[in-house]
Amino acid sequence: MATLVLDRVLRILDQLSRYDARGLSLSDIARQSGIPHPTVHRLLQDMMAARLVAALPEGKGYVLGRRPFEHGLAARGRPDVAPLFGANLQRLADATGYAAYLFVLSGHEAVCYAHTNVQRLEPPLSVTVGGRRPLGVGAAGLALMAAQDETLIEAALAANAPTLGRYGGLDEATLRTLLTQTQALGYARSGGCLNTNTAAVGHAVVDAGGRAFAAVSLSTTVARLTQREAARLAALLRTEIADIQPRVHFHWSDSSPLR
Repeated sequence: MATLVLDRVLRILDQLSRYDARGLSLSDIARQSGIPHPTVHRLLQDMMAARLVAALPEGKGYVLGRRPFEHGLAARGRPDVAPLFGANLQRLADATGYAAYLFVLSGHEAVCYAHTNVQRLEPPLSVTVGGRRPLGVGAAGLALMAAQDETLIEAALAANAPTLGRYGGLDEATLRTLLTQTQALGYARSGGCLNTNTAAVGHAVVDAGGRAFAAVSLSTTVARLTQREAARLAALLRTEIADIQPRVHFHWSDSSPLR
């Protein structure tokens, strides 16, 4: 029973982390997590008491509470991967005028670890630091998924199939086609699944053992991302990733801290 409760609490926290900027209603949480409505209501009361979740004013939904934020502050003192990419992300943004993102593998998802702050960006940033996406969604998630072994790809497809449709009507068959195209190109190109006016190019980064653990992407508008522009951005990404790779001395693991 305790394991079931913990699993459900984590599923609720994961859902809220995807939509923390605007929050989620109780009904949205129940639908997206697959947890019965009455159970979600009961768990939310306990999670609010524990400061894991906070209620928005006027019954507008729920967001992550203060305690996850405080846990994140404590964890920031540990070595991690984001500092390895900081200068390269900024160089990419300066060279293109586009937003540069770093996403890192987390189970069957990709989590945003960093992005550049581009003033007056149009379209606005489509995800914030800490935001989660199913593997295969967005250029970084697609690049990261395409670089995995067949076992992980199939497991991610099975785990994420129920939620893909929320991203521009994406489905498993379309995602399989995109994965094949990405593997042939050597980089990912996506558009429309997160914001109808947003398009991006992404490229995977591997650890010391050759396993893809992260991806860097550049995001612009659909109109700007012509085939020629996509190839140019892919070349810029390859250059910066070639600069990053010699500094990656670790083997990535979801369950172990970096040392």
